[in-house]
Amino acid sequence: MSIVIGSVPYLNAKPLIRWFNTPEGRDTGIEVVEATPSELAAMLARNDIAVAMVSSYESFRHPEYRWVPGISISGQDEIKSVRAFSRLPFGMIHSIAMDSSSLTSVNLVTILLAELYNSHPQHLSMPPNLKRMLDQADAGLLIGDPGMVAAANGLHVLDVGKDWRKLTGLPFVYALWIGRPENITDQLAHALHRAKEWGMTQTDAIATEESARLSVDYSVCHDYIANVMDYDFCQSHEEALALFRAKCAEHGLLA
Repeated sequence: MSIVIGSVPYLNAKPLIRWFNTPEGRDTGIEVVEATPSELAAMLARNDIAVAMVSSYESFRHPEYRWVPGISISGQDEIKSVRAFSRLPFGMIHSIAMDSSSLTSVNLVTILLAELYNSHPQHLSMPPNLKRMLDQADAGLLIGDPGMVAAANGLHVLDVGKDWRKLTGLPFVYALWIGRPENITDQLAHALHRAKEWGMTQTDAIATEESARLSVDYSVCHDYIANVMDYDFCQSHEEALALFRAKCAEHGLLA
């Protein structure tokens, strides 16, 4: 009987899931489906998938969920793929179009705008198309591959990882392997850790493959997964996650 797990379809997740396409990975019987964070959250709620590499915010909305220890999609500082773009300085914006596929980043940018820029803009939920976003709002938030490849073109740019580090001095945890406790078996956790270990040895191959898919230079892709991304989860990550939850509560974002 196969086990179905879910992952975001972005470059940042490839080192965590590519092993499942190898002969050794396929022998586990684990199948990976890819979807946006908001779609993965719905799939988890329906119990369509055992676990998902999904927005850390989901662990706040569903305290019954657990996460697999030791693995995350995090960043220590500038993250390059979760960015807001604005025609005006961020302290002056009145509206921001939020990527409708996002969960964690929408709440994170809300906190950063309020605490660093004293800005409380109206939110619009839109598909990740920067031109259309900026036709409708002063600013737009993009996540994942669209956020990484978008051209600033003279716009003001807010990198959420960089601003979170400025605000808190901590890394930020964007996503975790999250699921219902009964679904996170020792067998599944072992396979997820094996996939991570293998993926960390394959950054060259992954960057080559993904640079062609994204039409982005190999060096950009390799730097992103080898240096910008942080796939661990230790004490500082746990502190960062707890602080993010506290700030979500403080700003009324947990309803």
